[in-house]
Amino acid sequence: MSQYRLVSLVIVVALLGVSLGLAATASAQAPTATVNTGALHIRSGPGISYAVVFSVYRGTVLTLLARNADASWVKIRLDNGIEGWVNSNYIATAYPLRNLPLEGGSGGPVGITATVTSYALNVRSGPGIGYARLTSIPRGTLMTLLARTADSSWVKVLLANGVQGWVNTGYIAPSAPITSLPVEGVVVPPPQPPPPTYRTHVVQPGENLFRIALRYGVNMWDIARLNNILNLRLIYAGQVLLIP
Repeated sequence: MSQYRLVSLVIVVALLGVSLGLAATASAQAPTATVNTGALHIRSGPGISYAVVFSVYRGTVLTLLARNADASWVKIRLDNGIEGWVNSNYIATAYPLRNLPLEGGSGGPVGITATVTSYALNVRSGPGIGYARLTSIPRGTLMTLLARTADSSWVKVLLANGVQGWVNTGYIAPSAPITSLPVEGVVVPPPQPPPPTYRTHVVQPGENLFRIALRYGVNMWDIARLNNILNLRLIYAGQVLLIP
């Protein structure tokens, strides 16, 4: 009888140990997050310069593993075992991301974001005001930084709608130093059209603007404007006039 009780006690203790082990495992489970955007790319590193390894959709549960320096990107694991990095702006979690272990701080480009600080900011096709305006974005717009000019005065950005272009760094607040971005653009304004060329006319004795204008088939007011003549009567022999 005592032997039976001893065996029963051993079984109870074993079951209790299993239960405690399961509870400890559950309590030590890694934090999770859910995707809060329509579709989200998982990349091989913390930045959009890295390759896409998989894509997930709204509501997908992600296990959080690590973060980069500013927690703008987090390393995750899927239920199927795939691991990669996602932009933290597109996940929802109650877990403080900065409590995750730091990883991905070196060895490649780091995802840097910025917000617009001016009332409106032009996004241009190249790094300078001489380039065409692609769009204008309002204050508070979040964008991803891709590259910079050598002097860090302009940065190449990626907008949420997929548009890429260049903005002046004087009107943005970046999440990390802009100097950590790769150099890509050179501030070279687009070619400008050559200045207009004009015919010239040397005023002869007895000539006036009316007759000169008739001779060249132009308006005398246009001749006066081009030559900064305020009084149409005040021209003199030997004066060189530009003819539009």
